Amino acid sequence: MPAPCRALATRVLLVAAGAAALAPAPFARCSSRSTAAVCSPQRSHIVMKDWSRRATLAEKEGGSADLGLEAVGIEGDIAVEFLQGNRTLRTMANVGQPLSAVAAQAGQFIKYKCKKGECGTCAVRVNGEWIRTCSVTVPYMPKGETYEIFVRGTMLEPKKASRFFSARSFFDGFRNNLLGMVGFVKEGPLSRKGKKVFNDRIEAERLLQEKVAARKAAKKAAAEAGLTLEEYLAREQQQLV
Repeated sequence: MPAPCRALATRVLLVAAGAAALAPAPFARCSSRSTAAVCSPQRSHIVMKDWSRRATLAEKEGGSADLGLEAVGIEGDIAVEFLQGNRTLRTMANVGQPLSAVAAQAGQFIKYKCKKGECGTCAVRVNGEWIRTCSVTVPYMPKGETYEIFVRGTMLEPKKASRFFSARSFFDGFRNNLLGMVGFVKEGPLSRKGKKVFNDRIEAERLLQEKVAARKAAKKAAAEAGLTLEEYLAREQQQLV
C-alpha cells in the first residue's frame, strides 16, 4: 500500500477510536423511586415517583399502645395522663421534667404564646387549679398515683389546608369582594358619610395650620420685644383682659 494511503487509513482509524472514546456510557436502568428516570435503551418509558403514603415506624413495628412505653424508649417514675374531652393520652415522666416537654412527648397539643408564664394561653387544670404549661414542671407523686392534666376542649391544633384552591375558598373570596364593594359604596369617599369625613379632616388641618402660624408669629414678636414666648403670651393675655 502506498505511503499516502497508509497515512489516510491511520487517520481514519484514529478518528474512529476517538469517537468511540467520547461516546456516552450506556444509561443505567430506571429506578423505581426516581422522579423522571433516564432509562436504558431496552426501557424507554418514564417511571414517575411513588407519592403514596409510607407507613410510619410505629405502624410497621408497633407504637407505645402496642409495645408499651418502655419498649419505645419512654422512661419515668410518674404516670402522666392528658385528658381532653373523651380522649386520654398517657406517658411517663420524671420529677422536675418540664410539663411542656411531657405534653410534646405524649402527643398532646398545647397552644403557646409568650412561653414565659404570663399570658395564660397554655393554661391547663390540675387538681382544680389552672397552671401554665410553659413554666411548670412535673411534681413529686406518690408511687401508684397518676398525674392527671385536664386540657380545655377548645385547645385544638389548627387544621392545615389540604389544597391551595377549593370551591369554598372561591365563594369566600367572592363574598369578601362583594362586601368590600358594598362598603366602598356606602362609606367610600364618594358617599355622603365619606364626604363628611373628608370635609371634617380638611377643616381640622386648616385649624391646625392657623394655630401653627399664630405660634410662629408670637415667637417672632416675642423675640423682637426681647421677651420669652411665655412672657409675651402672658402680656397679650393681660391686654385682652
